[in-house]
Amino acid sequence: MDDLKSSERHMNGQSLPEVAFGPFRLDLRSRRLSRNGVAVALGERAFDVLRALVVAEGALVTKSDLIAQVWPSVTVEENNLQVQIYAVRRALGEDGDSRGYVRTVSGRGYRFVGDAPAAGEAATATLPAQEIRYCRMVDGAHLAVATLGEGPPVVRAPVWMSHVEHDWRSTIWREILTALVGAHRLVRYDARGTGLSDRDVEISFEAAVSDLETIIDALGLKRFALLGMSQGVAVSIAYAARHPERVSRMVLAGGYARGSLVVTPERATAVEAMATLVSERWGSDNPAFRQLFTSLGFPDATMAQIHEINELQRVSASGDTAARILKMLARVDVSAELARVRAPTLVLHSRDDAWIPAERSREIARGIAGARFHEIAGANHVVLPQGPLFDSYIATVLAFLSDD
Repeated sequence: MDDLKSSERHMNGQSLPEVAFGPFRLDLRSRRLSRNGVAVALGERAFDVLRALVVAEGALVTKSDLIAQVWPSVTVEENNLQVQIYAVRRALGEDGDSRGYVRTVSGRGYRFVGDAPAAGEAATATLPAQEIRYCRMVDGAHLAVATLGEGPPVVRAPVWMSHVEHDWRSTIWREILTALVGAHRLVRYDARGTGLSDRDVEISFEAAVSDLETIIDALGLKRFALLGMSQGVAVSIAYAARHPERVSRMVLAGGYARGSLVVTPERATAVEAMATLVSERWGSDNPAFRQLFTSLGFPDATMAQIHEINELQRVSASGDTAARILKMLARVDVSAELARVRAPTLVLHSRDDAWIPAERSREIARGIAGARFHEIAGANHVVLPQGPLFDSYIATVLAFLSDD
């Protein structure tokens, strides 16, 4: 590893071993990681993981060896290691496993690569390449399906605003997606009518469920974890209820089992009026109307993130398609299918979410036997990566997905 160098720094007659790589310096004696001279926060266990990988000088360190070194006198599950690996990668500013300092050796362990790009270059370096293919649905529509990473498969059902290329470049979604890619094979796809998928197609809830079934079969996935976020929650529930033998675990975040018109039928006029506005103004170059959605759903977003969300809304679908999807989602009702879900389920929701009330997720957790409910402090519809709760949110999800 040409760019990984050991050095000796002398202080008070004592040798303090250090390792330098890129802009980073790892002081093994003082247990300090710095980047360009500035300290980088890293927890005790995460530091031990990084040290074990670095001193191996590029050799494979198996998962069992890492666990033995980091937790020498404690019995822990593998998901504890995955959480610490994620913490190390985050501290090193990595965007994905395939180009980072810490590489996954599928099914075996990890190794450290000293000539990886510097953390400061991560934002501008080429992102890990995802494979995008088109899959033909039962009605002839073609949907864009993206896969990335290695490990147990996790399938994310699409949300209303979906674009597999734009999501991967987004600072909001990329943090969540790369955390999953570090330990799993991640499958995502654009819903019919959105993103890179065919636009002029039928829009219905049953078609959405059928699409998920078709994609799973096309990829040959026998058993997998299912991730539903926002509007993707209802589709995930329906699939898990109808195919219990296929879903090993399910994570449902910020969603609902009953659409707004099922919960409050008297809002029919308001929903129709909103759909009309969406149809007429959604695709406008002026983001003022889309900004209404953004400000409600992401009150703590930075200006750059607000721009990202506004742009995602614009490129994800035409105004007419967005309006059709909005009206379809308002009438969704999978509440009767909750009792048929057999997969262990984790339900998460932001306490003060203005897009979708947290009570909608509590209803889901009450309806699925044994489901765990995790309420997140805050009002953002999706937990933002710069927030204080992001790391614990990701750790909760990763631990659940890895829990046997």
